Amino acid sequence: MKKAAFLIFVLTVGSVTLALAQKEQTLANSNKTKGGFGGPFFLFSQADGKAGGGAGGGGGFIIDDFFIGGFGQGEAFGQRRVNNRSYDVTLGGGGFWLGYAYPSYKVLHLYSTLKLGWGSAALRRRDDDPFDNDDITDQIFMVIPEVGAEINLIHWFRLGLTAGYRVVGGLHDLPGFASQDFNSPVLAVTLRFGGFGYN
Repeated sequence: MKKAAFLIFVLTVGSVTLALAQKEQTLANSNKTKGGFGGPFFLFSQADGKAGGGAGGGGGFIIDDFFIGGFGQGEAFGQRRVNNRSYDVTLGGGGFWLGYAYPSYKVLHLYSTLKLGWGSAALRRRDDDPFDNDDITDQIFMVIPEVGAEINLIHWFRLGLTAGYRVVGGLHDLPGFASQDFNSPVLAVTLRFGGFGYN
């Protein structure tokens, strides 16, 4: 009888201890949510066969090995003459930023992202152009998948190097250009600062 009572006591104490030790999961404080980040990135690509580049930035929430957030970016591709006027060719936009890093706790690991965005392609009138003519813009959407590697430099700073391809659609009214003229391989350097769920 004493052994049975002792066993019941041990099981009861053990059950209460386990119940108290478990942490409540909520949407804002889930075991799967590791943290968040923000930072700039730098791009190298081309338009209509002309090299160019630019920069952008973004951030997101980290859930397991994935992240979801937003981005914005702008690029320039040199000078063009259209209808005997000089313009700078630019491309910019922003939207959703999805990513996957695995295994992210290792110093060097896989890093891939997908940017889904909207924005504009434009011919920006150069300051030294003698003609008084407004910029010419057209709305576009773009999809940019990238894959590469990321390095954990310190626990709150990561450096990513990726290669990808930009696909642009929706361009109709930019003189001398079609959507496919902005399709291009893309090289990117991404700096991510934040909390990644590891000390």
